[in-house]
Amino acid sequence: MEIYRPAAFYKGNPLPYAKGMAVRGAQGFVFLTGCIGEDPNTGTLPEGFGAQTRLALEDMKSRLEEFGTSLENICHMMWHIVGEFPNGVVGDPRNQERREAEQEFWRKHCPEFVMGKNPPASTLVIVPALAEPGMLLEITVIAAIP
Repeated sequence: MEIYRPAAFYKGNPLPYAKGMAVRGAQGFVFLTGCIGEDPNTGTLPEGFGAQTRLALEDMKSRLEEFGTSLENICHMMWHIVGEFPNGVVGDPRNQERREAEQEFWRKHCPEFVMGKNPPASTLVIVPALAEPGMLLEITVIAAIP
C-alpha cells in the first residue's frame, strides 16, 4: 500500500494538516465513528480540551488497531469541537490546548504527523453541542487497511 500526503504550506509556513492524500493498493478502509474524550474506566468526561483530546486520541488509536490498521494509515480526521469562537478558533486558548495535546500525542505515537512534517488531512468543525453535556470534542476518522 502506498499513501501519498503532500506537505501543505500557507505563506511559506507548514500547516498542521495535509491538503489531501491519495491511497493506492489498500485492502480496504476503516470509518471510525466519533472518538470522544471519555475516561474508559469511569465513563466520565474530564474537564478541559486537553484532557478530552488525549482520551479521544487514545480511543482512536486502540480502535484503529482493533480494525487491523494503525495511526500511520489515517487518511482523514474530522474534529468537532464545542464552543463559540467569535474571533476565530485558531488563536483561541481552548483550541491551543487541544492542539498541544494533539501534538503531544503525535510526538509519542506517530512522530511523522507532528505539525509541519506531514499529518493526515483534517477538518475542524465548530458545533454548539455534542451528544452529552460536558462533551467538548469528537473525532471521526477514515483510515486505510494495508
